[in-house]
Amino acid sequence: MKRSLVAALLVIPALLCGEPPKTAISGSLPITSEGKSPFVNIAKELMPTVVSISAEKTVNVKDPISEFFGGTPDDFLRQFMPELGPRKRRQTLSGLGSGFIISEDGYILTNNHVISGASSLTVKMMDEKEYKAKVMGGDPVTDIALLKIDVKGLPYARLGNSDEIEVGDWVMAIGNPFQLFGTVTVGVVSAKDRRDIGMGYEDGGGPKIQDFIQTDAAINPGNSGGPLVNLKGEVIGINAAIKTSGSMTGSGIVGNIGIGFAVPINMAQKVKSDLIQYKEVKRGWLGVSYNGGVTSDLAEAYGFKDTEAGILVTSVFAGSPAEKAGIKEEDILVEWDGKKINYKNFANIVIQTPLNKKIAVKIFRDKAFQTVFVTVGEKPAEMKETAEPQRVEKWLDMDVVSVKSQEAERLNIKVSSGVVVANIDEGALAYEAGIRTGDVITKIGNKEIKNLQDYESAHSTYGKTKVPIVFKLKRGDAKAIVAFSPNQK
Repeated sequence: MKRSLVAALLVIPALLCGEPPKTAISGSLPITSEGKSPFVNIAKELMPTVVSISAEKTVNVKDPISEFFGGTPDDFLRQFMPELGPRKRRQTLSGLGSGFIISEDGYILTNNHVISGASSLTVKMMDEKEYKAKVMGGDPVTDIALLKIDVKGLPYARLGNSDEIEVGDWVMAIGNPFQLFGTVTVGVVSAKDRRDIGMGYEDGGGPKIQDFIQTDAAINPGNSGGPLVNLKGEVIGINAAIKTSGSMTGSGIVGNIGIGFAVPINMAQKVKSDLIQYKEVKRGWLGVSYNGGVTSDLAEAYGFKDTEAGILVTSVFAGSPAEKAGIKEEDILVEWDGKKINYKNFANIVIQTPLNKKIAVKIFRDKAFQTVFVTVGEKPAEMKETAEPQRVEKWLDMDVVSVKSQEAERLNIKVSSGVVVANIDEGALAYEAGIRTGDVITKIGNKEIKNLQDYESAHSTYGKTKVPIVFKLKRGDAKAIVAFSPNQK
């Protein structure tokens, strides 16, 4: 009560004098000494750099009578009248997204899902001038794309450092939701380092490499590809997706509920630089397999005290950067280039490290810390198909990993879809039902499980159910079906 009274007394004289109450308000709210929101100047600076992207996609359209013929009309016609050529029906669809200019000579960053599959791209500026855009490269793994328009002397956005943001920082999102050009929304950074989020993009399950900034600044369909900006007017993220009441969506028809996600600009800058220099994205590689984290029992066994950090190396690939640096099995990697690491962030940190960069790696071995130096390499071509970073999902007292992960390789898994049980507690309900380490989960309830995004989706759907759910499994050449309730009492 006393504090409120003091604040009121500070405000009243200022109001009587016709001056904005500088001290009392600016000390608690984001308002300038002139009584204006700092976002006013930020919007004025950034708005000319934000563009609308119109993407035209030509798709095959299924003929309604296909169901009657049991195939396509072409199949039917060719059976009886081969002299008639194939009959094709194609339709052009248009989609709208956002982007922002990052150089005076017309480079533009956006989301890959905005431009994926497009036969024609048109960029519209704030002054309503339109230009045809060329795709310089796209990376579905991070959902980043780089476009170019043939114009000089353009205003461009300043890029910040997304590593410096903190939860609670004010941010502004700019984009073109629902074709409302140049819309500004404001919120805060709600969370950082969001990973393993199932997403419903049209071209698949969403980016495999995830390190999202979560914000409550309103993001809606059409905002995808637009900038997320800090109070300095610097872009710190690229708006990518929203959480809806049912699922994630990159460009769906549902609206904002206060949970949006943006790709960190540091990740986007690495992708942009690679696309310009190499015409593809180069990802760093260390060459180790590791477990799902240092448990309390492992920590006690090795004399390691911090169970919140570190990864335990289970194997080292021959000829890899790790082997050349002297990293061994049972080493606990603790820091990478001065950053603390754990099983959740390690894969992302390594693959975003520039090739040939020499990195100091702090390790714990024989109950003592030491530092080794690794020169980051690129994964050999023959191993590229397993380049998806290892992801671990915590549910049902078991860890699962991608069938393309190094852990799955260690378990000798030879399937192309599903998720692999990497570890399971013996007291878990899933264990009692018959699930074991090395099993491949292919279906949960009525959901086919092809990857970790599908698994996360099943987790969201069935995580709170109290009725038995069917799990379909592969165990070697055999198949199995078990059922149990995830919330059995």
